[in-house]
This record gives sequence, structure tokens and C-alpha cells, in this order.
Amino acid sequence: MRLGTSLCWISAGRLKSTLLTATATTRLGCSRRLSGVFVKRFSNPGDTILDPFCGGGTVAVEAKLNCRGSISYDVNPGAVEIAREKLRRANPLVGCPPARHVVEVGDARRLPLPGESVDSIITDPPCAGMIRYSDLPGDLSNLGYESFLVEMEKAFKEMHRVLKHGGYCVVFACDYRVAAARKVLPVHADFIQIARDIGFTLFDIYIWRYYRSGEYRPLGRRPYQAMGTHAYILVFHKGEELERENAPVRYRRRLAEKLEKLRRAASGTGPGGEGGGSGRRL
Repeated sequence: MRLGTSLCWISAGRLKSTLLTATATTRLGCSRRLSGVFVKRFSNPGDTILDPFCGGGTVAVEAKLNCRGSISYDVNPGAVEIAREKLRRANPLVGCPPARHVVEVGDARRLPLPGESVDSIITDPPCAGMIRYSDLPGDLSNLGYESFLVEMEKAFKEMHRVLKHGGYCVVFACDYRVAAARKVLPVHADFIQIARDIGFTLFDIYIWRYYRSGEYRPLGRRPYQAMGTHAYILVFHKGEELERENAPVRYRRRLAEKLEKLRRAASGTGPGGEGGGSGRRL
């Protein structure tokens, strides 16, 4: 299984497919092909993938297409019906063994699953109140930000509980800009803190750059708040955190010689200055 590279950029221009529409019954989700990348990268054929915020069922469909089983939950019955229909129409690859697919109304904070029962988790939770998906009492998009984080901590604890030791948990996150208040709520950073506090190790961060219609203003207008054109894909690992350090950096010979000259010049030990150096300071 090939794993990721730290802090990768993924361009939506290379992953052209239809996004789910943000409505009362479907989550503004990642593209099918993008989900497929992470399904194949962080699980193996025959594995069971959990999506506790399934929305329209994109992850479940990709699991089925790639010979994986899936368990999907959402508090919204309308989203669950859409996910079931999409899953019914999906045809797995020829030669895939039979796999179990479950799509139910359920709450990510109270998963009806035994401990260490799923091989991997791939999910796209709400980004606080950026988009309100429904008026249902269990819909976390209706909460204020601090309350949202409290409830997401419960969901992360459940995901950690049901994930097998050695498994990966992939979480999509967008920061929430409150333009009227001139502030950004750092959803991805708070997710990382919550996950680490309960025992996950941050394995990788991907940045998915996507297209937005209308005038492209990456640096914004006054007061120059940047236009949001990216999402974070956070990859967590369940297992012992390894207390290891990277091997020393090995520089090419010419670069090593240049760095050595700079060090000598800074310390005054090179030829021509006090103590044999030039006396020049950087």
C-alpha cells in the first residue's frame, strides 16, 4: 500500500468530476475520483471502510467500485436514501469478491459498532456552520463553533475506538471564514489538536486546491482576506507514536562546501580576519 507525502498539493484540475451539490440532503463533498484516491491509498481490497458523515455516499460508492466493503452513517435520512441509491447503481470491478455495504441513519458521536472493527475511516464532516445542511437536532452544522468542536471531539473519540490498530483515518476539512467578523475559524487546526489529544498521530496533510466560479481573488479585496480555494485532507494513524528522528540531511558536495564557508565567515575562523577569519558577520 503506497502512502502519502507530507503536505501534498492536489489540484482539482487534474481530478475533473462532478461535486455533490450542497443542499439540505447532500454534503458539499470531495469529488468521486479524489475519494477513490484515498480509498485505494489507505485501505486494501477486502477491507471495510467507515464513513460516519456519509452525506450522499461518495466514499461508499468508491469503496464498492474498488473491492472494499463500507459502513456509512448520516443523521439526515434524505442523505441516507441518496447514498443507498447511488450505492445500488455502482458496479464493482470484475472479479471483486462479495462485500458488505451498510448505509444507515446514525450519529457519528454514538457509533453502533464494536471496538477496532473497521479497517480505515474516510469522512467529510461539516465545517462548523459554513453550510447548514438541515434543521435536524443531530446535525452538527447547526451549532456555534465552540459547541461544534465539543461534539466533534465525541465523534473523533468514536472513530478512534472503532478503528483497528494500525489503521488510518482520513478527514476532509475546510476552514470557516466569517467575513462579517473579519476572522477565520481554523477548523483543520482544531481537528488536528482534537485528534492528537485523544491518541491519533498526524500522519500526513494534503491540500486540495479547487476551482471557484466568479472573479478569482487569491489575496482578496480590502482588508485583504484571501479567497478560500483549498481544503485540507488530514490523515491520522492509530498506533504507537514512534520516537524516532530523521537521519541527518546529506548535502551535495558543492552545497556542503558553500555552507561550510558561510559558517566559517560567520564565526570569524576563515582566512583574512581576526582569528584567521575575515571578521565578516552574516
